[in-house]
Amino acid sequence: MRIVHLSDLHFGRHDERLAEGLAEEVTRQAPDLVVVSGDFTQVGSVAEFMSARRFIDQLAAPVFAVPGNHDVPAWNLPLRLVDPYRRYRRHIHPEPEPFLNLEGIALAGIKTSRRLRAGLDWSHGSISHGQLERLEARLSGVHKDKLRIVVAHHPLMQPETPMARPMRLVDRADRALATFARLDVRLVLSGHFHMSYVRHHHRVEGERTGPVHAAVAPLLVVQAGSTISTRLRDHRNGYNVIDISDGKIAVAVREWSGSEWAARVSQPAS
Repeated sequence: MRIVHLSDLHFGRHDERLAEGLAEEVTRQAPDLVVVSGDFTQVGSVAEFMSARRFIDQLAAPVFAVPGNHDVPAWNLPLRLVDPYRRYRRHIHPEPEPFLNLEGIALAGIKTSRRLRAGLDWSHGSISHGQLERLEARLSGVHKDKLRIVVAHHPLMQPETPMARPMRLVDRADRALATFARLDVRLVLSGHFHMSYVRHHHRVEGERTGPVHAAVAPLLVVQAGSTISTRLRDHRNGYNVIDISDGKIAVAVREWSGSEWAARVSQPAS
């Protein structure tokens, strides 16, 4: 199974040259599935969502996606408060928290963006107790030998290297990671920081056996950089290519060099 993991496309604040060739670049990787971990748009306008939809329609592989904080309308406050994901559901997918049960893997989306929050910065994300309960109910029907993946927009672990602009993790990140480990989730895909990195979260209690359990191999938190946005932070434009075989996960980062896409690093993650 090969997954291409994109994030933070930010149509409306994107590099047109990268956007024009991205579908062809993704196709060359021959993915079985394309995962987009949020922020298709910059301000959540209809025109931006239409651009994102045109890009999706060029892809040969199916797309699994969750919304990001920029996919909630920024300027249409009534829509943001009453029906914040109307445009997302219309142009991207009718379900902001999708679930996909495939041969060998199962994917669950968690919507971490919010229509409003206490304070002035509504870009921060959170995971509620109810969302974790729904995740457990969904995964309860997944065969124990399937590799379990969670997709969210906001990060659950910080990078190991200092950030030029420190940013917050999703609220309840620790509780969510503990829940994921207990549910034998092996892989978390997210974005928002516009940085590419992989972190290992080790289960600290309990014992499990089997090829896909988090006690045998660590839960991997895989962050994707901003794929085509001009809003870069620390890292170049990039995306991840994730290969899953026999319970093993390998992550390769492909970056834009200024003239072409090229592999930055290949990391056998587990």
